Amino acid sequence: KGEKSVISRLAANNPKVLDAYVTFTVETPLLSERQRHELNPLIIRINSATCLPNTPVPIEVLQQLCVPTYCKYKFHNFPPHRTHGQIHGTHVYFKDVNVLLTGTMKPGELQRYLRGPPLEIEVHDRDRNMENNTKEPCLFGEDEADENVGKVSFLASKSAICNSFTKNKVWHPHGVAKVSLTDLLLGKKCLTISAPIHNCSAPNTAAFSEEDKNENITELVSSSSLLPMGHYLESDSLLKVRVEIAVPLQMHAEIADAQVTNCLYGCIIYIFDYNNSSLLHDLVEEITEINAKALQLDCYPVHLIGMALAALKLKTTLEKVSELDIVTGFHLLDGATHLVVLEGLKDKAIKKLWDKHFERSCRHEDGQLEILYNSQLAFHQRLYTDLEAIFYHFRLCKPLFTITEQPLLYVRGMVPWACFQALSRLSYLCRSKRLRDVIHGDLLPSAEMITALSHQYGVPLTDEDLFVQKPPLLSVSSDDYTVPGKVSRVKQAVYSSLDNYNEMCVPKNRFTYCHEYLSATFDPVDVVAACKESFAKSKSMWLSPDGFVFPGFKSSIESNLHPRMPDEARLEELNEKWQENALHANMEPVLSRDRWRWDKRHIDFDLYKKPP
Repeated sequence: KGEKSVISRLAANNPKVLDAYVTFTVETPLLSERQRHELNPLIIRINSATCLPNTPVPIEVLQQLCVPTYCKYKFHNFPPHRTHGQIHGTHVYFKDVNVLLTGTMKPGELQRYLRGPPLEIEVHDRDRNMENNTKEPCLFGEDEADENVGKVSFLASKSAICNSFTKNKVWHPHGVAKVSLTDLLLGKKCLTISAPIHNCSAPNTAAFSEEDKNENITELVSSSSLLPMGHYLESDSLLKVRVEIAVPLQMHAEIADAQVTNCLYGCIIYIFDYNNSSLLHDLVEEITEINAKALQLDCYPVHLIGMALAALKLKTTLEKVSELDIVTGFHLLDGATHLVVLEGLKDKAIKKLWDKHFERSCRHEDGQLEILYNSQLAFHQRLYTDLEAIFYHFRLCKPLFTITEQPLLYVRGMVPWACFQALSRLSYLCRSKRLRDVIHGDLLPSAEMITALSHQYGVPLTDEDLFVQKPPLLSVSSDDYTVPGKVSRVKQAVYSSLDNYNEMCVPKNRFTYCHEYLSATFDPVDVVAACKESFAKSKSMWLSPDGFVFPGFKSSIESNLHPRMPDEARLEELNEKWQENALHANMEPVLSRDRWRWDKRHIDFDLYKKPP
């Protein structure tokens, strides 16, 4: 961190040594100027935690039952860091310093991490000292916790309590402070942050890894052994952190990140009204066209392409997904809103979608339309390759805002954890205005969350949800009234793409359409023969009718002559000295431009009224 001297004090009491101080001093800095630029150390200082709660458990009780107060966090892929324990109190001073060599990270990886969710620092001020927590075995009814059996509150927290103690793993209630480091992307070298401390989330058994599930539970924890959560928000608890970086990041770090070779993907989000069927049709058609072209399916009929894309899974079918210019994502519809989240190659498919629909975002006649896109944000991997289809469609049984307003949704254990996370993130996502806020708030649900949401609240799609054909445009005419028993041309154009009164429709062309049933027509054409004929016609155009034509030999001087080069006379004329007004030297202005005397100044405005 640049200091040449460090002083430390004896932490534990010793009967032989009352107190001790140790000082380490170096003559020169440990890192040279070149090493500072290459390694670019990031220093995170946790100074203090102020206004820690004294309720519901007093500080004196915490000193007796709990281990000293400490903080713990994990920065990206670096090892977890834990501060030294300090004596309990309302104001705890850590003075902890952690140095991270960010120069060892991959190019652009630090920028992506800083743009993501904030750094979470855990404040552990009520961890039980388990060495002194020895319980003697007892019969049912002798323990205080036996009275809670059968209560709703006990059953609701049973999953969290029974899985709190596993082998080499203990969970205790604690506080969490979220520290945002995005200002480092603006070129700042030092940040002084006072982050509020709030309650942590109880652990979820469904989120445990397979290793945790296979571990033997050494001891079940009763509700009385866990201390209650502290009142951090009511006490206005704050964690004071100082962050320094040796070499400031560039002001255009996002642009540099987007140019990194391993950041190939981009993201675009569409949020629009449920009745905007024209935009939905165009999106589905363009995504199908892009995916069919990338997978070499564009030579097949449209219905076969749709069936093939619906049954294709990237993870199990394709090996080199990163090289394919395909669009993946999901489409959520709930009867009130369409939410489309798409990902793909940022310079190809995603940019093509943005260029086509950029003008739509400025219109207001189609109702609500929000397009969240940022060309400078790039990602190194896809999120939705594990869904049931490349472009996954699912419908909710009720509108999203109606589901999130139900109180029972927020009772722990009522819905699966992944489903609740999907509802919560999508609810905030629909109210976001910038893609950068979506990434910073970690609002994009994972593929597992989307699958859990579709299984929990999904209903089968209907024919009206996805338009296979583009909705026709109604035309208003003065000839709408017709005699009963006859059909006007205007009404006929609404239900059919074929006009019987049009001379361009020759008998050899075949049309089929029915607005009530699915229908199809097969053209009696030999596809193989047609392809051979088309290839032969294309090959015949490689040569002219007279064969290969050689234009003749040209020297280097003749080849470099410009076809519109001026002739020699014009070149001599251009080399002459320019004379201003050479062609009109003998002409004088029609009106006089002289000044008037002061006594005739009233005639000045009538100067150009009539010629002299």
